[in-house]
Amino acid sequence: MAHKDHEARKRYERERRRRLRAAERAPASLALPEPVRLEVVAGVQALLAEAVMLIRSDATARGVEKGRALGYLATIGLRLIEAHDLTARLEALEHVLELRSTG
Repeated sequence: MAHKDHEARKRYERERRRRLRAAERAPASLALPEPVRLEVVAGVQALLAEAVMLIRSDATARGVEKGRALGYLATIGLRLIEAHDLTARLEALEHVLELRSTG
């Protein structure tokens, strides 16, 4: 946009840059069905997958911001895997104890 007035041009550029910075900082929204129930592991996995996809496809986010967000989600994913493994091990242990008490 061409401006004959130098001050008007500077105001325009300052406002344009402010809008760009604001758009970079604005968090992307995660569309979730209502109500969100995360009682099963599959639900949490699906939510994490959707969040990762949203972060990776966000063209306005800087690389560092994406890295932090993905690292945080990876940590949550690892905890999810550990909890799932722990649940499976606990169920197996309960089954063995049940077999011992009946037999």
